[in-house]
Amino acid sequence: MSGGQAINVLFFKPMEVVSPPLAVMVSGGNSNEFMARAQYWLGKELVDRGWAVAVPISPEGRHFFIEHAEEFPQIIKDLQRIHGLMESKPLLVGVSSGGSAALEIASAAPDQYMGVVATPGRMSKDLAQTYLDGLPVYIRIGEKDDLRWNRQLHKTVARLQSAGAVVNAELVAGARHIFPVNWVDLEAWLATTLQGH
Repeated sequence: MSGGQAINVLFFKPMEVVSPPLAVMVSGGNSNEFMARAQYWLGKELVDRGWAVAVPISPEGRHFFIEHAEEFPQIIKDLQRIHGLMESKPLLVGVSSGGSAALEIASAAPDQYMGVVATPGRMSKDLAQTYLDGLPVYIRIGEKDDLRWNRQLHKTVARLQSAGAVVNAELVAGARHIFPVNWVDLEAWLATTLQGH
């Protein structure tokens, strides 16, 4: 990184795809390797669908990547160069506080990302009007979320939309904080988002 600090990145690439699009997954909790591997089920599903997935490991805890969001574009360029990936904007993906971090990171430089998938995720701060300039955002929160994020979905959507994001948000019926992703629904959103880039 620019300050001379090294970070580890778990990297997974589908064998049959020559130049796959890149998804960067931000882990929840402390964003350490344990959390990265515990939440990798979402990344594995993306790899199975033709995406390369990179999971940066935080050396200092959960706020590290939010505080160093400006470093992500360079990390992504290095990954694309080293692994021969498609030179296009990457997708940011996160589960729980990782979904919230993905939204925060994207809001720091929205022109650098294809879109954001937060399952679940929330945005707790207001953003400048039209700042997100059409950034596609996919949010799903459990109807029975244990942390009551379901009660904040409308505020999160309003904050993102007022800043210019194109938001696809729903409560997942009967789901709690962590839940299986509806891949038919998400794949349709991903296909549309890829076509836009």
